[in-house]
Amino acid sequence: ASYVGAVASRLLGRAAEVEDVVQDVFALALRGLRRREDVREIKGWLAKVTVRRCLRQLRMRKLWALVDLAADPSYERLAEPSAGPEERQLVTEVYRALDAVPAAERVAWTLRHVEGESLEDVAILCDCSLATAKRRIASAHEKVKAKLDGRRR
Repeated sequence: ASYVGAVASRLLGRAAEVEDVVQDVFALALRGLRRREDVREIKGWLAKVTVRRCLRQLRMRKLWALVDLAADPSYERLAEPSAGPEERQLVTEVYRALDAVPAAERVAWTLRHVEGESLEDVAILCDCSLATAKRRIASAHEKVKAKLDGRRR
């Protein structure tokens, strides 16, 4: 649960949504884990289910924003407890920039740059080709960089 929660927290960026995602993932896990033949597959499978559930949540968040039902973002818990004020501010700015990035690109970028996943693992977790994963990461990176550069000016 802590692994799923940590992945969901970094993908979503909002603590209020993480608990629901973790519950959904484990509700799905009750059915899906029976199909796993090798115990070593479980962590990867849970990660993939978490990514899919987070994508769905991010897309729903966009819809809620259209009708002004989206919760105000809070990014305080995302930074390490030992982080200084500048690092905390940077984390907040990055996640605010990610809020404007399409869900599939955001997830791919976060898996690569926050979770530290390999490009191949990002492609597997996002259920896309390696080329598509690279395109999504690059596109998100450009958007985040532009937002951060714009705020610092």
